Amino acid sequence: MRKIILLAALTFSVASWSAQEPHPLFRRWVGTLNLRPLHFDFFGDTMLLLNDTGALSFSIEGDSLIAWGRDTTFTVRFWFSMDRLLVLTAESTVVTMSEQSTMARPISGLWRGSPIGRSDERIELRLWRGGVASYRSRPDWEWISGEWNRSARFINLTWEEDSTEWMGQYDPNGVLSFDSTWAEGLSVFLRKVYR
Repeated sequence: MRKIILLAALTFSVASWSAQEPHPLFRRWVGTLNLRPLHFDFFGDTMLLLNDTGALSFSIEGDSLIAWGRDTTFTVRFWFSMDRLLVLTAESTVVTMSEQSTMARPISGLWRGSPIGRSDERIELRLWRGGVASYRSRPDWEWISGEWNRSARFINLTWEEDSTEWMGQYDPNGVLSFDSTWAEGLSVFLRKVYR
């Protein structure tokens, strides 16, 4: 009887430990499909797919990933081999995807947000490859050109029009924060626009 209780306790502790482990799929995966980049990025109960404007809901059933959203709906089979995610599409194409760390995510692209306390004032920041930047804000909504460079989590922006500098921090979960760089020393939080 004592052996049965010990075995049951071990089974329960192993089951509860494995239930707390995140699914190995819950990372950022990058690959190529039909000579175009393919990115899966998992955040809690949603995922992002490269070039979609909205997040996808998803379900994992055994070795199948079912995803649906405003732009895309798909079902694929997946498995892991040698630290790679292998995805079998409906067209019977196997895509090999590698994990990408959060700090390796590209920072270039479109960012949007507002100064803290001014929800009516919108800001768009565009970071281009090669260190070129531009931003615009309401009410005039005209693009101002500049340059950017990044050192790990820190980003520096220099604007040509008035030679002002913004120094901010990059959060790998998709947020750029700038303290006291905006008019009247307001902080600005910008979120990456995925599309």
